[in-house]
Amino acid sequence: MTFMSNSISDKLNIINDPLIINKHKAKQILYITLLVTLISVAGIALPYPILAPLFSQGESSLTQFLNLPSELLLGVVLGIYPLGIILGSSFIGAISDRYGRKRLLSLTLLGSAIGYSLTAVAAIYENFLLFAFSRLLTGLCEGNISIARAIAADLHPIINKTRSFSLVSSMGYGGYLLGPLAGGYLVYYGIDSVFWAAAFSCLICAILSHTLLPICLNKTDKNAETGSSLTLLKQPDLRRFFLLYLFLTMGVNLYYEYYPLHLVQQFNYVPVDISWATVFLTTCMILTSLLINPIIQKKFTHAQAGLLGIIIFALSLSILPWLTTHIYLITFVFLGAGIAIYNGFLTAYLSYSYEDRPQGKLMGMLVTIFCLGNLFAALIGGVLSMFDVSWALLLGAIMSFIAGLSFYHGHYISKIWPQPKN
Repeated sequence: MTFMSNSISDKLNIINDPLIINKHKAKQILYITLLVTLISVAGIALPYPILAPLFSQGESSLTQFLNLPSELLLGVVLGIYPLGIILGSSFIGAISDRYGRKRLLSLTLLGSAIGYSLTAVAAIYENFLLFAFSRLLTGLCEGNISIARAIAADLHPIINKTRSFSLVSSMGYGGYLLGPLAGGYLVYYGIDSVFWAAAFSCLICAILSHTLLPICLNKTDKNAETGSSLTLLKQPDLRRFFLLYLFLTMGVNLYYEYYPLHLVQQFNYVPVDISWATVFLTTCMILTSLLINPIIQKKFTHAQAGLLGIIIFALSLSILPWLTTHIYLITFVFLGAGIAIYNGFLTAYLSYSYEDRPQGKLMGMLVTIFCLGNLFAALIGGVLSMFDVSWALLLGAIMSFIAGLSFYHGHYISKIWPQPKN
């Protein structure tokens, strides 16, 4: 899940609305958005622990469609979901700029609930086509992360957007921590129970969004830019920023997707060990977002902080493959910190630099680029890990360094992007 019009004064119309002119009302909006983010992301992450075992065992008819290899079917199921997010995030944020945040957020959350319900039905009847279609539908609706980020941006200056972004990110990390743990236990009641739980969590979020978020978030802006977020790529300076962001997200996703395999090969980890390593990593992200980012914000500009986060992540990832003892957990501390820092400040940097652009469209583009990075990392990393998974991790570090160098050159040398005051 992450209104904005064509000028700064228009952007502040929602803040000047009598319904939310005071700080208390702005905080209420942020808290509800954070709660919705936490529950929704937890619902998204619920199925993560069960898909790979389901298809690797190959016992269900769901995994035997057209006598195709179960590994190929798993790839389809895993790939069609981020494909849905790519398609959804490319237009959901832009639509919310024009027709209002609350309306789109509630509808897409309801759509996610329907998608997960269909997935549960497909699991019960072991229907692969329905299972794949429902995963695509769910992904389309869950491009709404861009709406949550846009709401966080819209609350500025009453609530500093850097702080808001960090809090939204920390709730997302919390969802990815709680979801897989809950899914791992719910699977004992049946595969479908995991998806019913995800559907219920999204339904609760839709109700919270519809009933608790103020009506002013339905404010429409007929002058907002229309079309897909991908149209932003026509602008050279934004295209340059999104290209470096693609390199960065590819680096991060190479880490996300292949550190479990590294732990298996290097330390003979079993799923429960990987789960707790993930809990440790996610906890480091949450603590950094909540406790460290506010300190960094007082001492560094957004450009400096964003660059710092990228460097910390890239350096830590370049060291990880060489560690042969459990001292590797130290790198997890810095990897989690680096991700939380760049997530909090690089997003804010873009938002501050382009305050005159629709924020839903900008945030939607970031989500789209992240999912593209996810897909590319899965393809490239899969090939490299056939030889040595360390190569995938080292490539992730290299790509992150390239992103950092590109950001440094673009901001400090060429001054490609509008220079934010922060």
